[in-house]
Amino acid sequence: MDETIFHPGERLVQERTGERGTALINSRSISPGIPAAARNFVGQQRWCIVGAVDAAGAMWACLLGGEPSFVQASDDLRSLQVTSSDPQGVLARMAPIADLQPGQSIAVLLIELQTRRRLRINGHVSQVTAQASAQALEVAVGQAFPVCPRYIQKRELLPLEEDPISDNSTDTDATSGTLLDEATSAWIAGADTLFIASLGPSEDADVSHRGGRSGFVQQQGQVLRIPDFNGNSMFNTLGNLELESRCGLVFPDFEGARQLQLTGHARAHFGVEADIDQTGGTGRWIEFRVDSWRSTPLNLPQRWRLLEASPYNP
Repeated sequence: MDETIFHPGERLVQERTGERGTALINSRSISPGIPAAARNFVGQQRWCIVGAVDAAGAMWACLLGGEPSFVQASDDLRSLQVTSSDPQGVLARMAPIADLQPGQSIAVLLIELQTRRRLRINGHVSQVTAQASAQALEVAVGQAFPVCPRYIQKRELLPLEEDPISDNSTDTDATSGTLLDEATSAWIAGADTLFIASLGPSEDADVSHRGGRSGFVQQQGQVLRIPDFNGNSMFNTLGNLELESRCGLVFPDFEGARQLQLTGHARAHFGVEADIDQTGGTGRWIEFRVDSWRSTPLNLPQRWRLLEASPYNP
């Protein structure tokens, strides 16, 4: 099972941390299709996170929103359909959504903040269809597995405004740059949630959640330091970074209906004793160097209210 479930980078990190046995136990939850017990969960979701490379080969993560049932599992549970409405016309400008092509690797994370449940789905794009004010995406599932609820801040989704397009508080403009400026730095400094997209062998995409107290991500110029707290011991992200440094981050603006996307390169650091408290005792960091960033509106102007920070936050 170890040879087929985990690639060399994951096995290397599992050995380095002494968590190989736990990883094998937790890998029993990995299945080649969407778990039957998760079918209703999939159809209830109002947003998801997508990770993939763009046409230039850069890795990105992005947020997609929709009404319940905008994500659906197929009858045989081997594919996923995502139909994203686009009343503001932003999907054509959103990396990597604008560049998706049949056959390329893609990762989808479904996360329900109010219940702290999440499901990771990795596979390949089987079809992309542009529709009027919408986009339909079909994903052939390669792996799917539930993930533990730790470090998720509990939030509730607020009702959409009756006329969100004319709402002055919804900015439909996109901004971008290569150097982090004062506004993007403040966004990162106040964040308690991010999502990280990475690549494994054969450019297999993966996207994962990271959370902590506001300010858990540290910035030093163009470098972000993200603590790697204790998790499921499978080390999908850190294992990928052992083999491929291309990486993408997305920070949600839960109150402003926007997202901050960053693409760049990352590597993991182990045994950093000086930072043992900041990493929750693991002594592990991900160092991410920013190549470029984009601040874009969400395809639907969803806004969230914080209910409770995760009790697992260090």
